[in-house]
Amino acid sequence: MKNPDTISVHDQSAAQYDKQVHEYNSYGHDALFGMSFEYVNPRDCLLDLGIGTGLASRSFAKLGLNVYGCDGSAEMLKVCESKAFATELKVFDLHDIPLPYSDSFFDHAICCGVLHFFDDLEIILKEVLRIIKPGGIFAFTIAAQTSVEEAATRDNPQGYFETPTPWGVPIFKHSNRYIFNLLQANGVDILKTQKFLIRGGPDDDSEDMLFSAFVSCNESAVGA
Repeated sequence: MKNPDTISVHDQSAAQYDKQVHEYNSYGHDALFGMSFEYVNPRDCLLDLGIGTGLASRSFAKLGLNVYGCDGSAEMLKVCESKAFATELKVFDLHDIPLPYSDSFFDHAICCGVLHFFDDLEIILKEVLRIIKPGGIFAFTIAAQTSVEEAATRDNPQGYFETPTPWGVPIFKHSNRYIFNLLQANGVDILKTQKFLIRGGPDDDSEDMLFSAFVSCNESAVGA
């Protein structure tokens, strides 16, 4: 479900976003890079979906990859552009599938700190599989359900639920079961997964939040 407030909130916070990430000790982007770097090579082309200010993909650029990015927030992209590491940046709302790229254009794709703004992730996953080459990785994060939440929603066929936030933009928490089933149904294998905690901000009532990071790849290409 599209929520236009998501983009406006990110537009308003763009100038302070990197500082806020530091204050929240929110380093999921570093964790995702550390989990992914062994599967990529210099000169590979990588798409960062919801690139924001570039925190998740700048390390890939330093490794020698050609980084492309899209984001619905023009203000976030201005900050990213000022860092001068991306090959191309596009203003694009990820709710407006299909993605504006041709089939098998990229070697890999990442999506960090974005998918919790979406409910059903299958459409996005299918688009990612369309635009990356066989054998490429898709590394991403989700807002994870705790073990208690997973147990309480075990009979929920959706595998995700919506929850409010102090900043007024609801997010979706996905269960591990939902992610595993989604990837398996689309012929994708999980190479790595890791849970991590992001603490609530110092100046608001937000609670600590559990996230999961995944590195995935087409099953047919694993070990090739």
